[in-house]
Amino acid sequence: MTTDDYEDIPQSTIATPLPEIVPSGRRTRGRLRCVLGFLVFAILLAATRLSQLWLSFDVLSHFTLHFAILTVAFAVGYFMPFARVLTAILLSLFAFVGIGAYAQYVSDVPRTIGTVHSGERPLRLMTFNTRLLNDDAEAIVSEVRRLDPDVATLVEFGENKKVAYDLLKRDYPYHIECLAERFCHFAIISKVPIVSSEAKGIWKGPPLIRATLGGAYAGVNIIGVHTIRAPHVRAQFLQMGELADYLDHLQGQFVVMGDFNATPFARLLKIFTERTGLRRLTAIPTWPGQVELPQLAIDHVFVSPKVRLLEEPRIGRRSGSDHYPVALTVALPSS
Repeated sequence: MTTDDYEDIPQSTIATPLPEIVPSGRRTRGRLRCVLGFLVFAILLAATRLSQLWLSFDVLSHFTLHFAILTVAFAVGYFMPFARVLTAILLSLFAFVGIGAYAQYVSDVPRTIGTVHSGERPLRLMTFNTRLLNDDAEAIVSEVRRLDPDVATLVEFGENKKVAYDLLKRDYPYHIECLAERFCHFAIISKVPIVSSEAKGIWKGPPLIRATLGGAYAGVNIIGVHTIRAPHVRAQFLQMGELADYLDHLQGQFVVMGDFNATPFARLLKIFTERTGLRRLTAIPTWPGQVELPQLAIDHVFVSPKVRLLEEPRIGRRSGSDHYPVALTVALPSS
C-alpha cells in the first residue's frame, strides 16, 4: 500500500489515542480516603465543643479553625474527578498559609476604628513573649521602639535580656521586673509613672506581674500573665480561676495581657471573661513564628468594660522569639 492509498482512507477510520483511564480501584480508594479524612476531622471538630463534658477536650478547641478547614477540604476532594486526596491536602495547605498571611497583611496598616472622646485618654499597649532562650536583646529593643507602646509587658524576659533596660531607659524611664523570683520571667516598661507593683512566681494562679500606673493614668492596673501550656488543661482552668479571684481584690481599670496559651475558641477564655467581666480585644495569630506564618492566637489583651479599642491589634516582628508581639491602642476613661 502506498502513501497515496493512506490518503484515500476516511479520517474517521484512523485510530486515535484513547484518553488515559484512571482505574476504578484507584478512584474508589481516593473517595474512601476522602470520606475517612472527612469523618476524622469532623469528629475532631465536634470534639472541640465537648469540654463541657470533660475539660481535657478544651485542648482541641485551639485547633477549631484548622479542623474546620480540613473537614471542608476533604469534602471538596471527594467530589473531584481525580487527585481527590491531593486536592484536599493542597486546599488545606493554602488555607493554613492564608491564616498566617492574613495576620501579616492586617498588621502592615492597622485599622483605626475609633477616636478619643472627651474624658478619655489614649494608651498604646504591647505584649510580647520574647522567648526565654532568645539572646537577641537588641532586636527586641528595636521592635519595642518601632511599635512605640506607652506600656509594654515582656514575657519570658530573663537575665540574658536585662541589657534591654539600659538601651530603653531614655524612652521608658519606668520599669519593673521579677527575675529574682522563681518562675517569674516578666518585665513591664512604661512611659507612664508606676506607683506600685507586685509579682507572683509560685502561687496557685499563673505567674504574673502587676504595675499600677500614676499620673494621668492613676488607678490603671497593667497585669502581665503567662499561663501553663496545654496539655495541662485542668491546671490552666485552676490558674485562671485564681487569677479571677486575684482581680476581684483590686480596684480601678484593668489591662490583663500576656501569653495565655489558649485561643479565642477555648472555653478557658470564655469562662475567664464571664467570671471577670473583662473584654478580650485580640484574636490575631501570634504563634508559631518560625515559618513567618503564625497559626494560633494565644497572646491576648483583656480590658475593663469601659475601655474602648481605638486601633485594631497588629503583630510586629519576632525579633528572635517564637511568638509575635501584639500591639494595639485603647481609650481609657478618666479617673
